[in-house]
Amino acid sequence: MNCLLKKKKNFLVNLRKMINFLIFLIVLGILIFVHEFGHFIVAKKTNVPVEEFAIGFPPRLISKKIGDTIYSLNLILFGGYVKIRGENDPEDPIGFLNQPSYKKLLITLAGVIFNLLLAYLIFSIGYLIGLPEYQKEAKEVTITQVMQNSPAEKAGLKMGDKLIYFRVNNNIYYFEKPEEVKEKIKPYIGKEIILGIKRGVNSFEVKVIPRNTDAPIGIGIASIGLVKYSFPQNFYYGLVKTYEGIKAIIFAFKDFFSRLLKERKVAKEVVGPLGIYDIYTQMRTLGINYFLHFIAIISLNLFIINLIPFPGLDGGRLIIYLGEAISRRKIPYMAEVITNSIGLILLITLMIIITIKDILVKIKK
Repeated sequence: MNCLLKKKKNFLVNLRKMINFLIFLIVLGILIFVHEFGHFIVAKKTNVPVEEFAIGFPPRLISKKIGDTIYSLNLILFGGYVKIRGENDPEDPIGFLNQPSYKKLLITLAGVIFNLLLAYLIFSIGYLIGLPEYQKEAKEVTITQVMQNSPAEKAGLKMGDKLIYFRVNNNIYYFEKPEEVKEKIKPYIGKEIILGIKRGVNSFEVKVIPRNTDAPIGIGIASIGLVKYSFPQNFYYGLVKTYEGIKAIIFAFKDFFSRLLKERKVAKEVVGPLGIYDIYTQMRTLGINYFLHFIAIISLNLFIINLIPFPGLDGGRLIIYLGEAISRRKIPYMAEVITNSIGLILLITLMIIITIKDILVKIKK
């Protein structure tokens, strides 16, 4: 009987993990789809021929040709793609490569603009139900970072958990402000204490032994509360949130490249697909408010990343087409292909390095 219950429990746990992973793929797919839809709709509006617009990736399930464009639904429902005529054919007189520079600029820029608009829309709608923000007056202390090999990490604490109290010898000490945490825990360095944690709708306790460092239990903390704005104020504050998000991401990327060039290593705070998935699972447990905020931030990241003027990214192509517009001379097709190919190889290499780092972090845990 116990064996059957255990098997059933394991099955339900694995099923939940599978569903969680599928939702993660769908979310990423939507962000990719929105990006590709931007390229598609602007190509259509500027009368540049589009051969195919697809939802998902092959094998193809159904398709219908309307005008010169094939609209298809594919089996792998992860994002989609747009196939613009003449993207790889410099001999096609009406293909993409032989279109005026301004059209190529508009079509290339459209993908990132749609990711930006999606983030703004999510922030604006999110404010109607509440989005997480730093607040001095918030009465809860939220964990914003869990340091590697720290007492908090070993106890299973996660980003987004609420630190409510700690308990020693049946005495309970509540936290209301981040600055209280270190001060109240300091007298118990090297002694076991019990932390009261709230994660989403669940509350539980964990045991930790604070260490004699600047972060005794190994966490970054802040006062975070859910902020709401009524219609139509939500659209203004959605714009403010979008601007603040872009600014924060730009500073983060500046720090990333600075450390990469100076120290020649990827900072531990930088994560790849595995790290993003871990953050996603945490945001889901915290509720729809944090989940929407997460999606909007990822969309803003796609906006910024694709604008980086690096070969293989939209930003690299924008530089090429801007150069063509200014000089009124086309860059040789093979030069563009070689440049973009080298850029893609470097990007894939960097992604592999980051993914290996994520895997090693998981193994160490």
